[in-house]
Amino acid sequence: MERSAFENPVDLLNQLLVIHYRSLPMYLLDATPWTHRGDEKASEALNDIVTDQRQTCQRIADAVVQRGGIVRMGDYPTEFTDMNFLSLDYLVKRLMELQQQAIQAISDLADRLWNDPPAQSLAKESLGAAKAHQQALQELTAEMANAG
Repeated sequence: MERSAFENPVDLLNQLLVIHYRSLPMYLLDATPWTHRGDEKASEALNDIVTDQRQTCQRIADAVVQRGGIVRMGDYPTEFTDMNFLSLDYLVKRLMELQQQAIQAISDLADRLWNDPPAQSLAKESLGAAKAHQQALQELTAEMANAG
């Protein structure tokens, strides 16, 4: 991968923040998907992801401020509004797809933060968390398939 001469770490950290802060799990916290009996594990997994993402967002925002930057939260993708009334068991599949996209984007940002080792370390930690969330979603999908 060719590295540019300099990319502003604050801009890259803000991009990382948006990935986490404006994720589908964070959106669903307020949108409250339709659930039915048997969705308890899915709801719990979603809440665990949101809790982790909130902590990650706080750490990224702190890193932006430490570098003299302005925290930019971004907006939710407009496509999320189409998911307001979908069932949680359906949304788990979409969560997995979006999680894979997030992992790729976070990996790219971590590579691009080569000129700020502490920020790169934070990005790599958030990448590890994103991969753990993907694993949890895969396990949940397998459980749901076996139960159904």
